[in-house]
Amino acid sequence: MSFSFPADRSIPAGGGVAVLPRPCACSPLALTFLPPVPVLSDSGLRCAPLPGVLPSKASFSLHSILVHHYLWGAWYPKGGSGEIVFRTIPIIQKAGGNVLGRAPVQSILLDSQGKACGVSVKKGQDVVNIFAPIIISDAGIFNTYERLLPPEARALPGKKIQSRLRMATHGEGGFSVFVGLRGSSQELGLEATNYYIYSDNDLDQMYVLSSRDEAAANIPLLFVTSPSAKDPTWEMRYPGKSTLSIITMAKYEWFEEWKDKPVHKRGDAYEDVKKTFVDAIMQTIFKLYPHIEDKVEYVSGGTPLTNQHYIASPRGEFYGMDHDMARTQIEAIATARPQTAVPNLYLTGQDVALCGFAGALQGAFLCTSAILKRNIYLDAMQLWNRVQGSNGKKKI
Repeated sequence: MSFSFPADRSIPAGGGVAVLPRPCACSPLALTFLPPVPVLSDSGLRCAPLPGVLPSKASFSLHSILVHHYLWGAWYPKGGSGEIVFRTIPIIQKAGGNVLGRAPVQSILLDSQGKACGVSVKKGQDVVNIFAPIIISDAGIFNTYERLLPPEARALPGKKIQSRLRMATHGEGGFSVFVGLRGSSQELGLEATNYYIYSDNDLDQMYVLSSRDEAAANIPLLFVTSPSAKDPTWEMRYPGKSTLSIITMAKYEWFEEWKDKPVHKRGDAYEDVKKTFVDAIMQTIFKLYPHIEDKVEYVSGGTPLTNQHYIASPRGEFYGMDHDMARTQIEAIATARPQTAVPNLYLTGQDVALCGFAGALQGAFLCTSAILKRNIYLDAMQLWNRVQGSNGKKKI
């Protein structure tokens, strides 16, 4: 698998480019614990909420870690993010495993001693039990503990599961817009760049105080990117077509009244509310790219309920648990471990470490280390040294 190299830019909606090309390395490798000092936003500082947290709730140490890992750029898989899955599945199968599609997990199975021993999955109209000596959940702490675990396991002696849940809060909900365009990235002037567009300096006040009816007119931040521009194979696969992806924050409560309605059948009122957000977002996009307005062939919006349906986010959040200052407290960090109170059940993914692909990968390293009782980071460094040595490059 190979990757291309996009960039990041920050621009205020009113015009002008505010670019911080080389922020200082505030916490190299995060080796030193920093107290959870909040990240503030004022007229001289625009804080991109990378972990999906409003600036008043964001930890400076966590924000520094995320900024630091962007200092030398970001990466995008050639062929799109689906390549990660396509390349990973054969490795799982080669090791004797399997990957099931359209088979949502219904529950975690426990044996007579209360140990995790398998999962039940829904395949068509049937429920099938699959047994295994170790169960690893990347469904997130809320789905794992509140939905998949049997009730008797949630009330284990010592209240370890309940105490862990009390330390966790749901992250902010997200709203997405996906745009299909007529014309290549080169023709449309789309760059392999991430844009952060701000309509105001005070993200907290605009977002927190807005009602649903006011929210579309007070969107504080847009993240805008072009997946097709980042992928050097896109033009070969889809000539003359391009895409944009836009995300912003959106409260789950704004759409909660339709949570029990089936997808695509939530009614005109829901579609009207969603359309107000899409229209407001697209007006900003046309200011960024004025020449694409007559090139739009497809626009689709996704609310927190969309996230709830397609990626099983309990409250439509993009990044699982909230990455607020409480999460960086010593007790919370010490509690966020792959091991659980249920024997043979482990957690992995971003709720174990940090948000996003890189954060979820760290969660996987921690989980693997816990299961194998071996420091996988050292294994990775040794592998890196062997690869670099075979290529005649400097080792670490």
